[in-house]
Amino acid sequence: MNTSTDARITDVEVIVLDNGIEYGTRLGDDERAGPRHTCLIRVATDAGVEGYGDVDSHPWVVKAIVEAVSHIPAFCAGLRDAAVGQRVWDRTALWERLYQHSWYHGRRGPALHAISGIDVAVWDICGRLSGLPVADLLGGRRRDRVLAYASTLFRATPDEMRAATRSYLDRGFRAIKFGWGPWGSDLTRDRALLAAARAEAGPDVHLMVDGYLDGDYNAVRRFVSSLEDLNPYWIEEPFPADRWRDIARLGRDTGLPVATGEQLAADEFTDLLSEPGIAILQPDLSRCGGFTTLHSLAPRATAAGRRLVPHAWTTPLLTAATAQAAAWLPTPTLLEYNVSTAPITRDLATPLPFHDGHIHLPTTPGLGVTPNPEVIATYRIA
Repeated sequence: MNTSTDARITDVEVIVLDNGIEYGTRLGDDERAGPRHTCLIRVATDAGVEGYGDVDSHPWVVKAIVEAVSHIPAFCAGLRDAAVGQRVWDRTALWERLYQHSWYHGRRGPALHAISGIDVAVWDICGRLSGLPVADLLGGRRRDRVLAYASTLFRATPDEMRAATRSYLDRGFRAIKFGWGPWGSDLTRDRALLAAARAEAGPDVHLMVDGYLDGDYNAVRRFVSSLEDLNPYWIEEPFPADRWRDIARLGRDTGLPVATGEQLAADEFTDLLSEPGIAILQPDLSRCGGFTTLHSLAPRATAAGRRLVPHAWTTPLLTAATAQAAAWLPTPTLLEYNVSTAPITRDLATPLPFHDGHIHLPTTPGLGVTPNPEVIATYRIA
């Protein structure tokens, strides 16, 4: 067994789970199921310590990218081959090596998602080897708890919206994001849905909305402006992410905070930092390039006056990773909390403690949670 200071990667494994429930299916408690499949990356070392990352991407594409055989050794190899033998403590060098070897994979989309999962797992390993939470490795925790927002889908009617809002308030949430579902195709109905949630929540609860809005730019601008009296805490991706210029323009024209970034990775955030209309950046640790990318992005975002509120809508594993980032980020943030009760979302790892509307951050090493091997065995299909 190698020493912890020189631990090297011995394997990278992609694990695909299937809960058998299609995305958006209504569950017995009125919640909706998240993605049917879950993609995990496990990184093993010769120090006998392993780490995990949750990848919010297409599992089969990620698996192919990780397990591909070497094609051109200098810049086109499967990411497992590129990672094996590398020191886990050389995290930036490892990230650059993986990026270099993904040249033919596209260096965007699933290739960066796979790199993200490996990167998160490696930071988890380094935390476990050192006995420190990842937040301490990032630079030290600045807070011990983070305001959590319930992240859920829009309901179909105002009455259902009021009932859903009340249920989250009763559970202790003081911030709620409704997204997708019926939102976006009928702007008159959309306003009624948000108005019902605001009426139930009262003026002091943060309400956020997420999802594309139908119509040309001017129609969307008029609609978003009409929501000002409902005080949305932010408007998330009213247009597809590659229309980031329109998202920024919408923020400038309406004066309301707009958010985007969950689909972006690595240097793609540079353009957003130059757009003052975008108030909130939402890097997703399972897509953006992992902790290594976030570590370099955070000071730049702070200098540019942007808030970082990382996106995290899959399993408790990604929630825990994002909580570590939230503990360290230079400015206070919120933590996305997937309230779906689908089996993998609920059971993959023990959820972090939730009290008084906040997630209380763990002091245990690494991410602070470990996937449940029985859940993995039950739902694993690859």
